[in-house]
Amino acid sequence: MAKRFIITLTALLGVLSFNSCTSDDDYSSEVHDFVQTENVYLEFNQWIYAQMNHDYLWRNDMPDSLSCDYDLAPVDFYKSLLSPKDRFSYCETNNGYNPPKNENQLGYEYQLYELSNGSEFAQVLLVTNPRLKEKGLKRGDVVICQSDQRIIVRGKLEQNGVVPTDTIESNPFVDEQSVYLDSIYDVNSRKTGYLCYLRFDAIDDLVPVIKKFYDAGIDELILDFRYNPGGYVNTCKYLSNSIVNERGYDGIFQQCTYNDVLTREMKEKTGSGISVNRFSTPDNGANNSLGNPMYGLNLQRVFVLTSKNSASASEAAIISMRPYMDVVIIGEQTYGKGVGSWTIRDNRYKYQLQPITMRYHNALMETTPDEGLEVDYYVPDGYSTAKKELGDIKEPLLAKALNLIAGDESRFMTTPFDDITETPYNVINKGPSSISRFIVSQ
Repeated sequence: MAKRFIITLTALLGVLSFNSCTSDDDYSSEVHDFVQTENVYLEFNQWIYAQMNHDYLWRNDMPDSLSCDYDLAPVDFYKSLLSPKDRFSYCETNNGYNPPKNENQLGYEYQLYELSNGSEFAQVLLVTNPRLKEKGLKRGDVVICQSDQRIIVRGKLEQNGVVPTDTIESNPFVDEQSVYLDSIYDVNSRKTGYLCYLRFDAIDDLVPVIKKFYDAGIDELILDFRYNPGGYVNTCKYLSNSIVNERGYDGIFQQCTYNDVLTREMKEKTGSGISVNRFSTPDNGANNSLGNPMYGLNLQRVFVLTSKNSASASEAAIISMRPYMDVVIIGEQTYGKGVGSWTIRDNRYKYQLQPITMRYHNALMETTPDEGLEVDYYVPDGYSTAKKELGDIKEPLLAKALNLIAGDESRFMTTPFDDITETPYNVINKGPSSISRFIVSQ
């Protein structure tokens, strides 16, 4: 099945402590499965209302408690409380929120297209499964949609559809990597690092890459976030902290604002209604930061490649670095998620809540607009430009960044519209849901 990307910006755990929020260790497997009988949902729905009325960022948009229908099933009741401004809050079963530890990716991402005759085909965007790479599956390949996701049928696109050419059987039990590609280019004697980063996952994944760039003494950096829907705040901080120059050391990485109730409680406890998270000074391998060595690249600018699917922590990284350096955005306007959440659960109940609870800001109190971050240089179809491999100097978004670094608009120039999107096919499921990954469980 296709994986749904979670684009919530992980809350800054530890900033606030709430009785309603428990750790994974506190969660008991003993939960209530409800059967529809008279008033069976009343207790749970009252609990949901109380939690939302305390933590929800838009609590003032909630209906009055006396006007609520407490006979609704819990998921429907939760949805009835959400603000019209809210695009992100959801609730799920406790055992379904975090994917099982043995869940692995089939090994590639794709974009779906529809032919005029109604048939569908997919075009490969990323290949992260080593076996599939060895078999020759690559970015830009046309794939026939199969019900058996372990069987990949490549094909050739013709006027009336896709003609099969060969078949690949994949090994589904391969963990996906968060660092897809890292390279160093020599651009007019300026060492330029390139990092294609798929999601803000474990900091350990980033340490070798940052050290590689540090040891090489790179002068410029290009971050490719076009397939990055977000992830952990601490990882976002680590990457941003490694990139910013000395002006940012010990400066504000992120500050968060909350609803009126939490703001008042924080002010009574700490003297401020805003939580502040600061950058640290890189130790360059001498000590540990967040449990990992941090190498300071100390750059004056960074280029970020984006698409309409760059969201959450990807946007937060851009915002957090802006007060301290030039951040040049190339590609398409980002998704627009300047808010975050934390999980609320009680071991008496089957469902846990994931409401939006905070809005993040940088040192200048700037945040990501709901419509997304505007680009400095618009290059269309950043998500689906699949005819050039990622890292190829003629790939449109990378070429634009290299051109700017070289100061020569013709050196790496490629035709930006040299892509399958020129054809009269329709893209299916535009938006973050179109980032699709096959999932199987062991």
